[in-house]
Amino acid sequence: MSKTTSFLRACAAAAAVAAFLRGAPARAAEAAKLRTGVYADTGVSGGGAFEWLRIVKESPELEMVPLSAADIRAGALDGVDVLVMPGGSSPAIKRNLKPEGAGRIRDFIRGGGGYIGTCAGCCLLMETAPDPSRGIGVMPFWRSGSKGRFIMPVRLNAKGAAATGLKPGTYMLQYSHGPVLEPSTNAIEGASFEVWGDNRSDEGRYGNTPEMFGRAAIVGGTYGKGRVFATSCHPEYLESSRTLVQGAFRWAGGRDITLPPRARKPRAMTVAFYAYGPVGTDAAKAYLALLDDPEIDVVPFGGDELRKGSLDHVDAIVFPHCTNDPFSPSTAKILERFVERGGKAFAWGRGKVRLPRGGTLCGGADAAVAAVKGAAAEAARGTAGAVCHGGGVLVEYPSTGNQATEH
Repeated sequence: MSKTTSFLRACAAAAAVAAFLRGAPARAAEAAKLRTGVYADTGVSGGGAFEWLRIVKESPELEMVPLSAADIRAGALDGVDVLVMPGGSSPAIKRNLKPEGAGRIRDFIRGGGGYIGTCAGCCLLMETAPDPSRGIGVMPFWRSGSKGRFIMPVRLNAKGAAATGLKPGTYMLQYSHGPVLEPSTNAIEGASFEVWGDNRSDEGRYGNTPEMFGRAAIVGGTYGKGRVFATSCHPEYLESSRTLVQGAFRWAGGRDITLPPRARKPRAMTVAFYAYGPVGTDAAKAYLALLDDPEIDVVPFGGDELRKGSLDHVDAIVFPHCTNDPFSPSTAKILERFVERGGKAFAWGRGKVRLPRGGTLCGGADAAVAAVKGAAAEAARGTAGAVCHGGGVLVEYPSTGNQATEH
């Protein structure tokens, strides 16, 4: 081998080492991501679950791990740093988890895992008495009721501020039938919790619930080696309250996270994803798949948005399998007018009961995602035509009523 060849090979090796070292910080940052499990299965409902999915997906410090009850029972929490449990129905979540899944969550926290629970996700950790259908016995608190849906002022106290790294003071949070938290005199082995924030809805000015004034709204502490942030409210909903999401991860996950600001993206199609009602794993996966598409800006929608005219600001709407009952005639008429003026509607499974005339009924979640992505691609090209991809069929209402049928 000539000296020139040896020199060139040595240079190439040095360049390869340098390139490897330059990539080391990126690999270290990737490895340092908090693996965050978001429960998206029977028992959780409403837009909160979809907001959590989006928050975790978009934060550069977090790695998304969607979880079902079966995943948890099978040991998936072993590969997770923080578990997020959204709102819904704590009895339904507990039933779906089964005793094995509930035990897995207790063991996960006790062994050092972080837990963030909102609304029903908070209620799930409560003691098993006086209502054994709800709690799994991690937090010495119990639920004395729930009080409607409104924006609630919550005062973060000095202890909560110190734990979360936030400023003490009043934060405005979405409240939606969350538990009224009552501390218990019953001790839970290994549990140490305190009230970090209380409800300031005095004199009934917020939601007409003066009886909630001073009641606990945020609870935090430890169970074994694990850290818990639990609230009866929904800090994930409002842009102004997402600093509490950051504080929750700072406590439960032990590190700072960044949340990219929300803004309408300059994309070919804005899609409303109907998020009112029970959440299923196929709906969660479809929502995440649409978030990935560079031509789609997807936003969770509920019945209020439909009735208040928000459809005027989107190009399409998706009704997943988890939606249940048909709309009222007045809301159904709003959707029909949306389609008549060029809007697109897609559904699969039980979502067909809310699909307007002229919408696209698809054979499943994957087919619905393909149909929406196809429509977005056509919009990006500036072309028109059929948007029925992946096994969809157009829907017409029968003359006798408001239910959709397949043709």
